[in-house]
Amino acid sequence: MILFGKKPEPKPTLHTEQTCGSCGDKERRPFEQGDYVFKGGARCIKCNSATLVTAIYGEYPPEKKS
Repeated sequence: MILFGKKPEPKPTLHTEQTCGSCGDKERRPFEQGDYVFKGGARCIKCNSATLVTAIYGEYPPEKKS
């Protein structure tokens, strides 16, 4: 029996997006274990207000064309 293998699918890189409640500034950082949407984030770089995690998403690396 001959088995045909598929190319291994690359894993996405996970990102967390934090948004400031005061000035609306958005910051993207690598995902950390324990992140969830609506979790309180770090302080805003611009206005020093509290941020909130508003999105968690993954991005696949660009496909290499041969």
